[in-house]
Amino acid sequence: QEIIYGTILSLLLSILAQYFSRERKSFKFKSLFYLIKYFLVFLAELIKANLNMAKIVLTPSLPISPKVIKVKTSLTSPIAKAILANSITLTPGTISVELVGDELFIHAVEGENVKNPEDLKGPFEKILKEAFES
Repeated sequence: QEIIYGTILSLLLSILAQYFSRERKSFKFKSLFYLIKYFLVFLAELIKANLNMAKIVLTPSLPISPKVIKVKTSLTSPIAKAILANSITLTPGTISVELVGDELFIHAVEGENVKNPEDLKGPFEKILKEAFES
């Protein structure tokens, strides 16, 4: 019951935030589609990250290599940047430490294993760009 109410409330708040945004004068229903898609992709990424963190914690040697990594974002909307940073923080194993302009500083538990820093943004940035900037 709480998940359903939370989902509905999140969608309504996203619509209101986009409607009252200074950057956009009207709400587009296409954006609602991308926000729903974003929610589903976020849930899938959340499950994958949880399974990965469980594997790390259950490994006797605890193979971690924490590192702060700087990642550039192509998002221009402040709300899209905030959602990206919060989504990264909500997925286990990563925390958005700071957002300065178009640079996002991310603390990763497996920092040494990150080959491409752009992978830390996952599929989130592309969908947020469609939802808030198209």
